[in-house]
Amino acid sequence: MKTPPKAKVHARAKVQAQTRQAGAVEPAQYDRMRAPVWTTNPAPATRAGADDHQRIASRGYRC
Repeated sequence: MKTPPKAKVHARAKVQAQTRQAGAVEPAQYDRMRAPVWTTNPAPATRAGADDHQRIASRGYRC
């Protein structure tokens, strides 16, 4: 069996630090832990009696 040819190794580019322009504004900070929690208002029933099915107990099988 022949051995597969070795992959070519490329020299990695050096990482350079990004420079900021003088007087640049810092990115906006948003504290998600202290932000208000978004909640929706429950929508009213579309017609009278639309939620009557919720009064009947489910007769499904227990899993």
